[in-house]
Amino acid sequence: MPGQAQREDDAVALDYEYIDSLACYAEIGNNVFDRLAESRREVWFGDDGSGLIRSQRIRSLFLLYEQRLRWERMPNRSAREATEPSLDLFAAGCFHGPRKELSRLPTGRGELEDYLRARRQLTLNGIHQLCGEALVPCGLRQVFVDLAADLPDAWILGDAADQLGRPGFGVARVERNYREELIFSPDTREVLGYRQVLVAPDVEYGAPVDAVIGWTSYASRQLVDALPAGTPPVPQPPCAPPGSGRGTVIRPGLMLSTGYFTDLKPHLDQWLADGVITKADHEDLQPPT
Repeated sequence: MPGQAQREDDAVALDYEYIDSLACYAEIGNNVFDRLAESRREVWFGDDGSGLIRSQRIRSLFLLYEQRLRWERMPNRSAREATEPSLDLFAAGCFHGPRKELSRLPTGRGELEDYLRARRQLTLNGIHQLCGEALVPCGLRQVFVDLAADLPDAWILGDAADQLGRPGFGVARVERNYREELIFSPDTREVLGYRQVLVAPDVEYGAPVDAVIGWTSYASRQLVDALPAGTPPVPQPPCAPPGSGRGTVIRPGLMLSTGYFTDLKPHLDQWLADGVITKADHEDLQPPT
């Protein structure tokens, strides 16, 4: 069945959590700031741990004019500026995302606070990792807002907007030498966006105080019943135990993440038979004889 994840028992994933986001984060090369890379990222988290990441570079941004000049003189930068979408396709058990952990979280304020503290996630960054690229159950959203607002040394940004200009309310806190900001929707209490801001002049970035050096805005969250049209069938073998496995680069723009194996050839044959890869891919990836 094209576009749907195939389980080992021939059942397909029942649903996918789909999250569409725009982001911009620093890239560092040889311990030197290269650029801020803006990109679009779409993820599909299947209920069986299968799924897809589709990412696409949008543009390069710079904090200083000198950084742009250095980037433009950099050899082989064209490959890092490619704007064609890339696909990372995951077998069952390889790509759970936060949905599995969210389903196990305690719903009481005190119990959730203890849970996050024990795992060193009781920070704005930790809350963002759980609530950003996720469909957070309605009953947990206000609890996360309250936990964020009550963190030591946190303060409320009453009139805030994410990088897409959507209004909300924010919580800010200095963590790891940056000001972390979470922007919440006033209606749904979902995370609209997240950003990192410099709190002191930074030699590495060559940027002044209050420069935004990274951000994510979550444009859409939905529960859908299939991967997008045109997606190759989800490959075998599944990851066992869940989260383990290996990645195989098929060609630029296509990576398969599956359960671990050492002999590539029989899997190439199976992927070709299943329609996961093309005949050209199969020929190009044959091990030398």
